[in-house]
Amino acid sequence: MPVKILLGKINAEWMAILADLVRSDTGLEIVGVLESPLDVLLRTKELGADVVVLSQLRDGGEPGICSHLLLEYPNVALLLLPASPGPNIVWRMVLRKQNLGDASPTTLHDALKAGVAAHDRS
Repeated sequence: MPVKILLGKINAEWMAILADLVRSDTGLEIVGVLESPLDVLLRTKELGADVVVLSQLRDGGEPGICSHLLLEYPNVALLLLPASPGPNIVWRMVLRKQNLGDASPTTLHDALKAGVAAHDRS
């Protein structure tokens, strides 16, 4: 079963990187692309997302919707990408925030795969 990824608002560069990762790995599937944080919150369960991907704030902080997502869907991994690719950090949140290292396509791919591996899937 592929890892189901729901994309929130992220920049075009990260969108292209994610599209390339999904094309090259049949174990990944994008189930939706939603601009509104409220839509992401309301549709995560309906779309069966295993991982939600959002952009960090410009200062590297987390969007306000993160706490709501973590409370509502504690078994869904939340990945926070830098506002733009480069020498920044990717964050993963599953009840707590984890520094996954430098922001790169490889880090993103590993984080997407780990998002599901961290939870028991039936």
